[in-house]
Amino acid sequence: MALPAALASLVARGARLAQPLAALEQGLSRGSLDELCRGALAEPIGSPSLGSMVGGRARVAVLVSDATRDEPRTAMFAAVREALAHLPDTAFTLVVASGTHAPRPAETALDGATLRRYTVVVHDGSDLSACVDLGTTAEGTRVRVNRAVVDTDLVVSLGRVRPHYFAGYSGGVKGVFPGCGHSPDVRQNHLLKADPTARLGVIHGNRCRADMEAAVEILQTPKFLLNVIADCDNRAVDVVAGDIVLAHREAARRAAPWFEVRAPRGRIVVTSDRPPVTSSLYQASKLLPPAGAVLEEGGTVILVADCSEGTGPLDIVNRGIYELGVRLTLPKDHAIRLVSELPRDVADRTYARRADSIDGALKDAGVDPMGSLEGVVVLWRAGEMIPAP
Repeated sequence: MALPAALASLVARGARLAQPLAALEQGLSRGSLDELCRGALAEPIGSPSLGSMVGGRARVAVLVSDATRDEPRTAMFAAVREALAHLPDTAFTLVVASGTHAPRPAETALDGATLRRYTVVVHDGSDLSACVDLGTTAEGTRVRVNRAVVDTDLVVSLGRVRPHYFAGYSGGVKGVFPGCGHSPDVRQNHLLKADPTARLGVIHGNRCRADMEAAVEILQTPKFLLNVIADCDNRAVDVVAGDIVLAHREAARRAAPWFEVRAPRGRIVVTSDRPPVTSSLYQASKLLPPAGAVLEEGGTVILVADCSEGTGPLDIVNRGIYELGVRLTLPKDHAIRLVSELPRDVADRTYARRADSIDGALKDAGVDPMGSLEGVVVLWRAGEMIPAP
């Protein structure tokens, strides 16, 4: 887990680095990603085999993440295509599950050969005309999803299981909803991130996630899951397949040891990760809840993210993400410094205060960068961490 030079310098000067549990360092795997996918598809959890779920004239919608997620989309789809080799290419529609993100060109998520060979739909959560109204959950969340996941005979949701600050873990039903949901409906569900049960690494009893699962249950189309578990260096270590809820429960159980880390408490926590997580403040905000798990009352989080793609919608970043969800994971009294490429006038309109460098942020927090850094904790690959003091 190689550190960037700026973070390595902090550790060399006495800052404490959050240490992964043994499983992370071992990087053990039961085979290549292709082998893991085949093995999981051969032993689906809570579901018939993928090949037996559709006949020769079936239509299949395969859901993949957009480019804001670092996932092995092509390899996972290849495994699904192999399992459904009895179907022609024309049977498949690949749906880029953009959720509430602004839709990006399909080529940012899929390779050219796939784009030329298969029908591709990029979900636009703002386009109501592309959605079908399926009803409402018990929580009052309206469920309107992309027509491509309704007008088909089978939905196969691909994804990667990693910690998520209010859904517990990514993957599972998230490919369908919020991934293919109408944006206002998704935002209604996301109001539940303020519920105390909606927390990093928590699946069971998570009210927000339960509402997502209820939304997807309304969809009558048969659903199948293929999710990969990768370590913090993106090496595939396990894959699960099967029922979109039951298989994901098992995936979360298997994933937990790869993401749990021991970290001392600190009055300053430096948190960062690799792109695409750090490419916008919208995504990089997810690096704050892991820091909050070990930040002392009155402490400072230094968020290191280049934000080369900007902030994202400021009202959503400031209110929908920070005020509604992230703030609740931090001590009541805290400060946030943002080390990024954002212009100061842009950064000053966000929930964070911009710093020109990590050392500058340390000075803002009252610490001499050249002095003792004993009270500083570094979380590198924070998007892949569930820290515990």
